[in-house]
Amino acid sequence: MIYPKLIAHRGLFNDNYPENSLSAFKNAVLNGIAIELDVRLTKDCKIVVFHDSDLNRMTGIDAELSDFTYEQLSILNLSNTNEHIPTLSQVLKLVDGKVPIFIEIKGGAPIGTLEKRLDKLMKSYKGSWSVMSFNPFRLMWFNRHASHVTRGQLVSCFKKKMSLKYISRKICSKPTVWKYISKPNFIAYDLRCIGVKPIIDAFENNCEFLTWTASNEELLTQALKFSKSVIFDNIDPNIAKSIAENEE
Repeated sequence: MIYPKLIAHRGLFNDNYPENSLSAFKNAVLNGIAIELDVRLTKDCKIVVFHDSDLNRMTGIDAELSDFTYEQLSILNLSNTNEHIPTLSQVLKLVDGKVPIFIEIKGGAPIGTLEKRLDKLMKSYKGSWSVMSFNPFRLMWFNRHASHVTRGQLVSCFKKKMSLKYISRKICSKPTVWKYISKPNFIAYDLRCIGVKPIIDAFENNCEFLTWTASNEELLTQALKFSKSVIFDNIDPNIAKSIAENEE
């Protein structure tokens, strides 16, 4: 797996190119920047690139993505643009191995359902790619059935409020959990709760250490000092590349 200094969060998106859209991914490719994206399953089991479980924030539709077929989803516009929800196949055709892809597996589908389809689809892809998830059992599927695939454990113990989501992520942030379940090749850690211990834990378990999400130039500059790669957004790509070059 290639670990570039910079990874564009949900593609290189801006006001004109919505997150996780073909235009955002094309923008990343044109700027030579690796891509992070999110995948989910539709009602008819198509793999689409979309972050949220519900459609409201990006399309204005108050409904769950998994309740719709891809044909139904394909007519929806993203953030009042002419962009639509892409399939992962469409994204792979566009990227065509030009930059590495970091695929975050989202929840919703039973473990093994999305993973099996993703593995089958990616067998014919020639570019550099990896899978990531907060759920160590989704990564465990790849370790058991496709161990050659690079796996990344997403880690966060940042608390907005007490919730089941926070408790789950807190548990999964423990090395005793991911070390034996997901057995990752790299850790991708939340910059909002970064510390020295996570870096040591990654080193002691022979894992590369990545971080997310740097949303300003100062944070990106600092994160690059101790991260193999940094997932970023909201920063001009030329400025981001200049910062990365200065940290080499």
